Amino acid sequence: MSVNVRDRRGRIETLQKMLRELGLRWGMTCLRVPVSGCFDAATEEAVRAFQEHECMPVTGICDRETWDAVCDCCQQERDACAPVTIRILPRECDWCLSPGENDDAVFLLQYLLRALAVDYDLGDVPIDGHYGEKTTAAVKRFQRTAGIPASGRAERETWRVLADAFHAMTE
Repeated sequence: MSVNVRDRRGRIETLQKMLRELGLRWGMTCLRVPVSGCFDAATEEAVRAFQEHECMPVTGICDRETWDAVCDCCQQERDACAPVTIRILPRECDWCLSPGENDDAVFLLQYLLRALAVDYDLGDVPIDGHYGEKTTAAVKRFQRTAGIPASGRAERETWRVLADAFHAMTE
């Protein structure tokens, strides 16, 4: 059975997405590789880091054993995560958060920014519920990269683009 280039690229993208997911859940930035569909040096290093973490032979090659282990770990992580209800923007604010605020919704904003930090070069985003300087800077960098006005405020359009980017990353 032959594998065409598109099938191979799709499999590599799937591997990269699963490694990213594990990297986010385990707090291992070395697993958070860009999803490119190319088995590049960063992907090979992420595979090596995964293999070492799982006490497997460290080859950097995603053989069947490694693929199955990545899939199993992702499934175990998903199964272990109980559904969580989050009140998004519990107060009336017209979907706008501004620097200086302390709110549950800021936690959500910071979580999304941190998840996208590598792909969007957002720096170190705290998750502390305070819309401080680092959060403001990350919002501005995200807005500039996404091609929306860089106000530093999380307004309706910023939320929409953040959600779209997060969804695309986790697919």
